[in-house]
Amino acid sequence: MKRETDYGYAIKTVYTPQDIPGFDYQRDLGDPGSYPYTRGYHPQGYRSRMWTRRMTAGLGSSRAANQVLKEYREMGQRGGMCVISDRVFSSPIDPDHPLGRKEAGVLGWPGSSLLEFEELMDGIPLTGQSITLLGSSAPSAIRLAYLVVLARKRGANLDEIHGSVIESPFENYFGQTDVQPFDLNLKLFLDAAEYILRNKMHIRAAIISQHFQESGGNNAQALALEMAMLKELCGLLVHERGLDFDEVAALPYELVSIGTRFFEEIAKMRALRRMWARLAKETFGAKRDKSCQLLIAVHTSGRTMTYQQPLNNVVRCAIETLAGAIGGCTALDNATLDNAHAEPSSLAARMSLNTQHIVAEETGVTDVVDPLAGSYFVEHLTNKVEEEAYRIWGRIEEWGGMIAAIRKGSIQELLREEVQNRHREVESGERLIVGVNSLAIPAEDEFEIPLQDVQADESEAIARRMEEWKKTRDLALIRDRLTRLYEDARKRDGCNLMPPIIEAVEAYATAGEIMGVVRQARGLSYDPFHMIECPFPLG
Repeated sequence: MKRETDYGYAIKTVYTPQDIPGFDYQRDLGDPGSYPYTRGYHPQGYRSRMWTRRMTAGLGSSRAANQVLKEYREMGQRGGMCVISDRVFSSPIDPDHPLGRKEAGVLGWPGSSLLEFEELMDGIPLTGQSITLLGSSAPSAIRLAYLVVLARKRGANLDEIHGSVIESPFENYFGQTDVQPFDLNLKLFLDAAEYILRNKMHIRAAIISQHFQESGGNNAQALALEMAMLKELCGLLVHERGLDFDEVAALPYELVSIGTRFFEEIAKMRALRRMWARLAKETFGAKRDKSCQLLIAVHTSGRTMTYQQPLNNVVRCAIETLAGAIGGCTALDNATLDNAHAEPSSLAARMSLNTQHIVAEETGVTDVVDPLAGSYFVEHLTNKVEEEAYRIWGRIEEWGGMIAAIRKGSIQELLREEVQNRHREVESGERLIVGVNSLAIPAEDEFEIPLQDVQADESEAIARRMEEWKKTRDLALIRDRLTRLYEDARKRDGCNLMPPIIEAVEAYATAGEIMGVVRQARGLSYDPFHMIECPFPLG
């Protein structure tokens, strides 16, 4: 059995003061609520503000996802909702696309139109909770437009809506379904981010290391990539879009993947807070304390959930939830016992939400802020993962920064090598996984658990509905709105596309139509899969 961190650093038998040489409490830790925020942002910790307890929803039709969100509320979801998009909307194409017909509503919400968002949010308030819409970077601007338009229609004050609906443009290199060119994703991300900040909306952008780690990256690599992404995107918003850093700092939040390496995962979260605080102050000259506080949401690792002996995943989820809570997360959504098989069944969702409530209410971990602070082992791990992350981040800087490294394929190669190492360790038995390469049982003895899935006829029904609904729209209005979007998009980076995207969404143009028009304006095919033509004459 390996006794080292997941990034290859050997673990000793015991730790002493000699393992944290030169330790300075005020410099390295500080009190909770004080710079560099290693111990968290609130002096009272969870006594003053509990983490948002939520589950990821999204499967089948928008009405089905709406019902699940309401059920989650009854099960104990508190503080916010989280919905993940299907692969169709994430591309983004429409359900009636030849490829969309096969996967609409599979593994997520089919959110390719404002109609779908209206149905998703039927009977659910836009205020009083955080609204998180996840998927991929490409439809980020469209998701933001949904929120703006629905708020207008309901007469809701945008100042009172908070959550996250846009994602960084790097995610399609880490396992996300996103077929758009990087430059287009970057352009739309910056447009959406600028729109949010200039309109003083309380909407955040997910700058996610979770996808990298779920695809096989280790803790130190994930931490380094997170900081590299934050530095580059914040720098673009400050230097190219002319925004003040103290405004920009209110935009990002990090979605961290937390695995079963209990102490190491806690150390990673503590190091991330400290690294961001120093980047904000030392590189960007942050003037406000709040600008040095990066919100950290946790998703317990789907990668650690196994097909084999799925009831074991309940234990893994509990360990990871406890680590996320002790690490000081702002929000948490759990993987589930059936995570390796399908989207959560009602039973699995209830188990995972109950896990959060048991950790919050029965363990006592919410009584004390950063309860492992001062542990020689945890402080050493925090320092080591930070040290290794800085080393990897330094390599990324040598490659020219995160964008240049992605374009060169350097980040992809970093991930490929780590995945190969991890696979080799599992195959050789160096890394033990109970039920997989340790204590395996015959297939006939496997646990039977209820699964929730979407059948092919359900996807086809979603596609047929959109096909018929499209005919009922004001096509002349949609053509006018898409023409304006096309003309603005032809101006390349000289025009923020959020206003015409919002107008197109308001007229019920679909995600596939909106992205197709933007693609055409940039000299690309209307359809990324070259299977359909633009239904509207443009230009």
